[in-house]
Amino acid sequence: MSMIKKPLFVAMAAALVLAGCGEDKGAAQTSVVAKDVVAVVNGSSITREELEGVKAQLPGRGSDEQILEQLVELKVLAQKAHKDGLDKDPAIKAELERASESILANHLIKKALENKTFTDEEMKAEYEQVIATMPRKDEYKAAHILVEDEALAKDIQAKLGNGGDFAALAKEHSTDPGSKEQGGDLGWFEAGMMVPEFAQAVTALEPGKTTAEPVKSQFGWHIIKLDEKRQVPPPAFDAVKPQLTNMMRQKSVDTIIEEARKAAKVEIKLAPAAQPAAEADKPAATEAK
Repeated sequence: MSMIKKPLFVAMAAALVLAGCGEDKGAAQTSVVAKDVVAVVNGSSITREELEGVKAQLPGRGSDEQILEQLVELKVLAQKAHKDGLDKDPAIKAELERASESILANHLIKKALENKTFTDEEMKAEYEQVIATMPRKDEYKAAHILVEDEALAKDIQAKLGNGGDFAALAKEHSTDPGSKEQGGDLGWFEAGMMVPEFAQAVTALEPGKTTAEPVKSQFGWHIIKLDEKRQVPPPAFDAVKPQLTNMMRQKSVDTIIEEARKAAKVEIKLAPAAQPAAEADKPAATEAK
């Protein structure tokens, strides 16, 4: 057995389900040009096309020789399975049919999307639609003075009430090393990035206002000043084009499925699941007047 990991073996098994591994292809084999045949297993050929197809599905997973060895092993085992009559087992036949349907469906989608492109106008329309449905969040630009002692916090609060300079007091007293030298400036942030007590206090402030009382958190006592508030700007169109492309391709897939489903006659014969006893015992809701 070769050194390639077994998941590769399994992946190639799926890739060859439709090829009818182990079958004598008869007349079809006679049309294979000799130079295109890379191996023959009990009269059944493995072609360069098959080898390249597996390589395309599993890039970087082995050399031609390694992949061919796996294909040979796969074909040998499949032929033995046919000889042993496993293909006649109802459960295995059903499994093969599901695998065949899955592969065909995937290739149908792949073929439909093969040359699918979207214009900038289409993508911008999708972008505007996505942006319109996105929940908008607020950002806050604030400063704070953090101290460990409540009495000191109240003293600083009183100085601010008497016209004290917030930035100067922050540089003098704040214990927050990340903002102290910037006069307490925390820059822009979303409320959820802060501890709950801080977040609740800052979201209650109007721009330009300072908390009336020090706010206690696990870090100490905060005096908070809100400078500005704004909505978080949406991501730029160019920054999300790859995601938009994926979304639009998925919509195309959904359309293909929906149209195929509408064109098909489908009869669902599965019995509805039994209602839980607790639900069944509930009185029926009275009709609204």
